[in-house]
Amino acid sequence: MQVFVILPAAGLGTRMAGPQPKQFLTLNGLPILIHSLRAFAAVERVTAIYVAVRKPEIERVQAQVAEYAAEHGLTGKVHVVEGGDNRQQSVSNALAALPAQGEDIVLVHDAVRPLIYAATIDRTIN
Repeated sequence: MQVFVILPAAGLGTRMAGPQPKQFLTLNGLPILIHSLRAFAAVERVTAIYVAVRKPEIERVQAQVAEYAAEHGLTGKVHVVEGGDNRQQSVSNALAALPAQGEDIVLVHDAVRPLIYAATIDRTIN
């Protein structure tokens, strides 16, 4: 059994009316997206994490993942895929990219919700 995580991160942050989407804002010196990624990467049973972002942001996210990969345990676990115009389409695109089988588990968690603990993720997998 493998455990895959999908983090939809294609939002524009229009309700927040900030200078950039929430997933790119920094929290304690790190982009919010990186906080979310490292929370899931810290869970040993997580096989891979798929981040769905808008097409123009793919290179930016890949660069951020590469920058923080070694320090935050992201190396080899994070895959960036093209998201959609809404959350449903982003999740669908990420699901289509997964090499999941029938007995595998797929978790979906918003990329801009970084305050999640490994214990919560483990309970959810169970």
